[in-house]
Amino acid sequence: MVKILIMGGTQFVSKALAQYLITKGHQVDIFTRGHKEIEFSGIHQHLKGDRNLTEDIRENLSGKTYEYIFDINAYTKVQIKKVVDHLNLRQLKRYIFCSSGAVYAPSEKLVPETFIKEEHPIWGAYGVNKKEAEDYLFHLHSEMDFPMTIFRPSYIYGGGNNHYRESYFFDRIEKGLSIPLPEGNCQVQFVHISDVVRMMASVLYNEHSNGEAYNLTYSESVSWENLLETVERVMEKKAVDREREDCLNGSTMDVKERKFPFPNVTYLLENNKSIEHGLFSPEIDLVTGLDEAYQDHIKRRNTI
Repeated sequence: MVKILIMGGTQFVSKALAQYLITKGHQVDIFTRGHKEIEFSGIHQHLKGDRNLTEDIRENLSGKTYEYIFDINAYTKVQIKKVVDHLNLRQLKRYIFCSSGAVYAPSEKLVPETFIKEEHPIWGAYGVNKKEAEDYLFHLHSEMDFPMTIFRPSYIYGGGNNHYRESYFFDRIEKGLSIPLPEGNCQVQFVHISDVVRMMASVLYNEHSNGEAYNLTYSESVSWENLLETVERVMEKKAVDREREDCLNGSTMDVKERKFPFPNVTYLLENNKSIEHGLFSPEIDLVTGLDEAYQDHIKRRNTI
């Protein structure tokens, strides 16, 4: 049994990761603000506090030892530093940070892990902050042999998604609303939540992954038209209309007002490195994954 801390535990990725690691027989603690009810069993200890407050970190983590820490909800270097500064690192075998492909400079091609990292006009401060957090972990690894691994996912989807993405398509098609597809032929990739947690968990006992960063994605790329066609196939229902326009990435959750849930930019990640290093390779294709997401959408809709 491995002692694990998850920074997070009640939202999408962190929740799915906690559930998966518990099924594997590991001792799992989670750290959250305590605002959401835990909807699954098996948590060893639920640590409650605001990770941005030093006193909350000190009260919950000072002197504690873990073999693996999965930091799913850190957005800045400071957030990671607070955790690292207060834990007893004597037994730590790996600090796993969920970063993002948003750290990379713009590209129309597949981006390897060695691609230049700089501010992207679409992702802005989000990508810059993730890059600074990564740089801090790489610095710790270089200076004090700090054990760490970084993952840079593409678009994550699947049951429990708290981002209004695939459900945007499900809602609009069910309500007979048009889908305003962006102009152009951007190519993007997706990765199902089940593959995400299995790949992250595969760093356990994998020494090749120490000190490394990995792109995390299913290799298939699709256009917005391909995505919509796959949703229609899964739902067995056609969208009433496809509008072609210069879509803005609206922020409203109202399905009648929201224009499109993704920025209109190519987002492609190469994943050869993780395969070469023996990590789990995502295997759920978009049809299978969206079918699972749609069934979850129906279930959640019917329980509201």
